Amino acid sequence: MGKTKRPAAGRTRPSDAYWKRFRDTAPKYFWSEKTRLASIVVAGAKGSTLVDVDGKEYIDFTSQWSTNNLGNVHREVRDATVDALDRYGFLIYFMNPHVPMIDLAEALLEVRPSKALTRVFLEATGTGAAEGAVKHAVESSGRPLVLSFMGQYHGLSIGTINLGSLSSWERRHWEAFQGGVVHAPYPFPYRRPRGMSEEDYGEWALSYIEDQILKHVAHPDRIAAAIFEPVACEAGIWIPPRNFVRGLRRLCDAHGWFYIDDEVEAGLGRTGRMWAIEHYGVEPDLVAIGKALSGGLLPIAAVLGTERAMGEVEVAAGTTFGGHPAACVAATKTLEILRRDRIPERSARLGARALKRAKEWEALDLVGEARGIGLCIGIELVKDKDGKAPNPEAAREVFRECVDAGTILLWNWGDHVLRIQPPLTIEREELDRGLGVLEAALRRHAG
Repeated sequence: MGKTKRPAAGRTRPSDAYWKRFRDTAPKYFWSEKTRLASIVVAGAKGSTLVDVDGKEYIDFTSQWSTNNLGNVHREVRDATVDALDRYGFLIYFMNPHVPMIDLAEALLEVRPSKALTRVFLEATGTGAAEGAVKHAVESSGRPLVLSFMGQYHGLSIGTINLGSLSSWERRHWEAFQGGVVHAPYPFPYRRPRGMSEEDYGEWALSYIEDQILKHVAHPDRIAAAIFEPVACEAGIWIPPRNFVRGLRRLCDAHGWFYIDDEVEAGLGRTGRMWAIEHYGVEPDLVAIGKALSGGLLPIAAVLGTERAMGEVEVAAGTTFGGHPAACVAATKTLEILRRDRIPERSARLGARALKRAKEWEALDLVGEARGIGLCIGIELVKDKDGKAPNPEAAREVFRECVDAGTILLWNWGDHVLRIQPPLTIEREELDRGLGVLEAALRRHAG
């Protein structure tokens, strides 16, 4: 895999023409040398494999940002989706409630991370789900502010880009729209202060909220909710201390805040549990779900909520294509397969195996840490072990070498973390081959 016959001298490849057409039509962000991620044009995809227009195959370690958790084009999901398109076409669900949306709502409640979650709001995207959760929290509580955490990602809409704070570069020009969002530090253990344990760091982050934010920035009775990623995937697979997640739940209870759990990327089996929040023994009040919900075939997202969040106040929320009948059918079938085939448990097994191998790379001078939970693994590259200075240059080179060798990792431009988030259905041998490609590239760049 990963090799293809090169064109004779003076001849162009099909990809050259496609790439030119892409550059001629797409916004600069997608093809600029500074910001682009893509270097191939895909002609087909199946399972854990992509094929480009030149006929070259690639192992997909991205599952398209954890959207294809069941692999690309899962046959059962596809067949159910096509049948639903024939049967229903398109219906706007808040004007024409339909059978698939009711089936999906009940299926989601069967796998909910808390029995207190009793209501389901359907959206089209994970961004919409995050905003929908916040909208229900703010309007149901009558409070204007939301507590979020530095480094989290909730989307790139004008609202969610300020709800999160993954990158100041992405937020530039929109700072004035931050409005009612207050940001606190996310306790990322690898970069905790020297001499501080993970548990100490969790306690420090909680005390920062209580001693700084609540005393000097926002009174607790003005905060509607805290929105939190139990695993901050886009930040580089940040896994917070357990005591912090539990302590945040206590703060929410003490002040009447809704606890919003953003599971858009980390949910649906990615971390080895159906929901990432289940690793901490914490029950949320609202849950944002997206990406992998339909098996990657159609856009759909959802918000789960308590009676207080969704059953007592009329909140004006909705979207044209959210709850598309065929997408609802795809989502219901995806949930069925996740449970029937014990996909989260499979993710836990394969992830533990992959992380064990990745931990060996910490002996290399450019690998600061290999961390992960389930098939959600991050390799942090540094310029020096002691100072932990980020090494985005090496990450970019390793990423591109892996693409050339037939394995596509998850990497955000300018970042220094390489991420392994393949389909949860990937075969073990395919996973091992991809890890081998990454290991070889890391060793070439190691001192």
